[in-house]
Amino acid sequence: MKFVTIDGRQLSYPGTGLSLVTTEFLQAWQKLGYSQHIGVIVDRDYQPQTSNLEGLDVQWLKVDPRPFYPSFLQTLAKAATIPDRVERIAWAIAVNQKLKQLNYPFQHFIPYLYNYGNLQQNIVLIPDLIYRFVNEDILDPQRPWWWNLRHKLPIKSSFRRWEERQVAQAKQLVVYSPFVQRCVTEYLGRPSEDVSLIPLATPSWTQGHFEAETATKLRETYQIPKKFVLYVGGFGPRKNIPLLLRACGQAYQQDNSFCCVFVGLTDSLIQSIFGSEIRLALQSPEVQAASLFLPSLNNEDLALLYRLALFTVYPSLSEGFGLPILEAAAAAKLCLCGDNSSMPDVQLNKQYRLSSEDEKAWTEAMLYYWQNPEIAQQAGQDCAKITQNYNWQESAQQLWELLQQ
Repeated sequence: MKFVTIDGRQLSYPGTGLSLVTTEFLQAWQKLGYSQHIGVIVDRDYQPQTSNLEGLDVQWLKVDPRPFYPSFLQTLAKAATIPDRVERIAWAIAVNQKLKQLNYPFQHFIPYLYNYGNLQQNIVLIPDLIYRFVNEDILDPQRPWWWNLRHKLPIKSSFRRWEERQVAQAKQLVVYSPFVQRCVTEYLGRPSEDVSLIPLATPSWTQGHFEAETATKLRETYQIPKKFVLYVGGFGPRKNIPLLLRACGQAYQQDNSFCCVFVGLTDSLIQSIFGSEIRLALQSPEVQAASLFLPSLNNEDLALLYRLALFTVYPSLSEGFGLPILEAAAAAKLCLCGDNSSMPDVQLNKQYRLSSEDEKAWTEAMLYYWQNPEIAQQAGQDCAKITQNYNWQESAQQLWELLQQ
């Protein structure tokens, strides 16, 4: 059996989609009996327990990218965050050195949009090409010009194009959804036979037994009302949170019992450069009254919150897959989602998809299901069926066979 190395850079960012996906594949491979043939390349400070992988029977291959930062950035790193594109270049240099030390044949898998080293032998996963559809340049008029500049340097778009040229040379590409498969074929010029479609599945943390007293404690801790709508899924520009907040405010104007719970939207995030448009939406008293902001939760509490919600919302402007739709389905809950990118591939029922730019449609749909809870519950039962289309072990087996070719 061929030894496989996995780029585990994303494991250092727990809670992100790519970290979750890498974790799920590693856990599935462990169950399939392949873990002893895997080496995971991680940062020297990474601790497996942060991703619940402490029991994983793999080789942890630790690297240190810091010595490969340009000298002026080594000084800057002590006071500010280094741009991700610079970190990625330093990471690639460090990983290349580690791979050269392996004196036995192996197949290298990179579970995100990047490619380096033996370009024509790597297998690379492309989660999305969202930057082609949604402008995520971060500008904050309340910040000085130099603050905005570091998020909008011309190198950003040049780096993306360079990444695409590198990835196009990979031995094989992997995608999560038919939508991304079409994008890769169109924009990267790779024939469809070079692009393997391996779907994701319902996160394992959504499963479990939950006691009523645990639910009571969760409600009391965060003062969660008995009836609420739920948003889970990040707060970058493409997540479309300002529109959702405004729609919640309009729903509250028509029914002052309406409440939407946002997980992870903390005050520090609202006040950060990411939150300028969110702060603008929050100037409305109705938006403030309709919204409850919670910190990031552990997986057990998050799974319970899904079960307590009436339904969930996900108005994203673009997704490579759309895991929150499956997370809600695992709890037999409706997820009203955007009608774009990969989301129609996951949420097959068109009546549960809305234009992500139609604020009025979101207001009306949320109010409809809010004021008709029996219909919302029936829709949740309908949505639960989509989880039958996905299975982690089947996807992991498919990916493993690809890595063994």
